[in-house]
Amino acid sequence: MPGQIGLIQATEAIKLILKKGKPLIGKFMIYNAMDLDFRLFPVGKNPSCPLCSEKSKIKGLVDYHEVCSREAVSVPAG
Repeated sequence: MPGQIGLIQATEAIKLILKKGKPLIGKFMIYNAMDLDFRLFPVGKNPSCPLCSEKSKIKGLVDYHEVCSREAVSVPAG
C-alpha cells in the first residue's frame, strides 16, 4: 500500500514539474485497496482560513530562530 500511494504522489510531482496532465490540486482522493477503487472529491478553500482567505490574519513568516531563542517565561502556580 505505501508503494501504491508513493507512486501516485510521485506521478503528481512529475505532472507539476512538467506542467502536463491534470494534477489533483483542489481534489481529495480516497483509495480503497481492498476493492481497488479510487474516489475524488472536490475541495474548496475555507473562507475563514487565517492564511489563505481574503481576510487573512497571517501576513508573513515567523522568525523561528528569534522566537525559539527567547527565555521561557514561568507562570506562578495557583
